[in-house]
Amino acid sequence: MKHFILLLFTLLPLSANAEKPNLWVLTDMSDPNDRRAGGHPQNDPDDIVSLASLLLQANRFHIERIVYASNQREGLKDPTAFVNEVFVAAYQHDLPYLKQKYSGYPDSISYALSSINQNGSSTPFDRDKDYRDLSELSTVQDLVSYASEHPVYVLIWGPATEAAMAVQHCLTTGNDAALRNMTFVAHWTKSLIAQGTPEKPFHVANCRDDEAACHYLHEIALEHPDVKYIELGSSGQTGIVNGSANYPEMDEFANSRLGQIFRYAKFYHGKPDQSDGATFWLITEAFGPTLSDVAHDGSLEMENEKRIRDLFLEKTYDLLDDSLAKSNTAAQAGNPFPNSFIAQNFTYIYQYLNGRYYIYSPLPANYEVRAPSRKLVLSGKVDGNLQLDFSQLPLGPYQVTVKSTDFTKVAELTKTK
Repeated sequence: MKHFILLLFTLLPLSANAEKPNLWVLTDMSDPNDRRAGGHPQNDPDDIVSLASLLLQANRFHIERIVYASNQREGLKDPTAFVNEVFVAAYQHDLPYLKQKYSGYPDSISYALSSINQNGSSTPFDRDKDYRDLSELSTVQDLVSYASEHPVYVLIWGPATEAAMAVQHCLTTGNDAALRNMTFVAHWTKSLIAQGTPEKPFHVANCRDDEAACHYLHEIALEHPDVKYIELGSSGQTGIVNGSANYPEMDEFANSRLGQIFRYAKFYHGKPDQSDGATFWLITEAFGPTLSDVAHDGSLEMENEKRIRDLFLEKTYDLLDDSLAKSNTAAQAGNPFPNSFIAQNFTYIYQYLNGRYYIYSPLPANYEVRAPSRKLVLSGKVDGNLQLDFSQLPLGPYQVTVKSTDFTKVAELTKTK
């Protein structure tokens, strides 16, 4: 009964005196300098932007753990050094001034490398396993142990692998307390209006990355009243990200380290991609939909996905105002990351899945494209996204250089058709 009462409180709107919601973040984030074939970062940098946004809002929550590299990418390099050099360094640098103005910021944030992606080998969910033994899945075991004693929102920013393993373990072992204490909040494991369709709602990236885990959680949430699964669909992208267009003070985020990451890691088409952030913005109940606006059984109808999207759209500038106020406070620390640091980590030269060729440069730069003969075939300026026109070029490899006074980045793109 004790755990049931705690659960009820987590599903009610937060009052000024309420305890902070506990968060456990499952992010597929990796080091963006670790590239897949074609040159794109192994995992979408939207998680990097979303995590910077969450850290700016860290006083609203108790962040128990951020589990990174929770994904199914084979051959992934350990991103721990990137996490430390970027997120840990930025948070510790900005923290003193944040704490002077705002109460509730923790002295540190706990991170862990996902146990489903160790040594470059991934572990997908297996529906035929009971997951009674979690000794080789330490981050899943830690989640279950924490949930056995505390209500917790488990934010799913990538595939649902670890969440599915935790649920299966609890059902197998009869750990009803942990099962009742966990509320899963998923970004885009189902959609009827973006990527997915009414005919194929699960045809979305976060579901395709581990379909067994995705379908298992949606099915068990419909069947079992203790499994609470909130599906936000595409609302983070179609709501918050699209709602960020033309925000007039966007460049002010560049004055603090956390703000720099938010502003520059993935600012595609003039918008910071904090799409995963819909999961924690929902829990604040202050900037769009509330917990009472969403189903807790994993279901998502088209009209409700549109409604959640529209509620976020209405409040996007408000949530950006709130984050910018905190970023500006943090900026009093001075000494933001050097431009060379930002450019080195967040410049991407790549061939995307659509077969087209792109440069993303977070800062203004010049670019050159040279043929194997070293002949210059394309050149110009880039500031943000740029699609390269290879249509008139013969097949073969091309050296792409992005350069400014602060950095130089070189990559090879190969035209194959």
